[in-house]
Amino acid sequence: MDEEEMRKIVGDMARIPGMPKAMFLKIEYDEELQKITGKKEHPMVMSEGGNFAYLIQNVFIEYPEIEKQYPAGALGFTINGTPPKAYTPLFDGDVVSFSVTPK
Repeated sequence: MDEEEMRKIVGDMARIPGMPKAMFLKIEYDEELQKITGKKEHPMVMSEGGNFAYLIQNVFIEYPEIEKQYPAGALGFTINGTPPKAYTPLFDGDVVSFSVTPK
């Protein structure tokens, strides 16, 4: 699903009473991780108030091979160029980059 389709669905869902507000993120992968994902980047939608730990769990669910192939400490992450903590909050428009750390 591309970003335009996501925005339409989220717009439709926003009309439902009590539905949390959505935020759009861009997920980027380095060349090594692109071999698993098949993508350089893709949009992701989450409910407002989401944090980095929740996002990374979702990425590992979508691409379980990343977690299998790269143990804890083998990946690097940034949110808008800054390394996050586990519970760093995410905001609409954030760019989250995943990379394999050099050995």
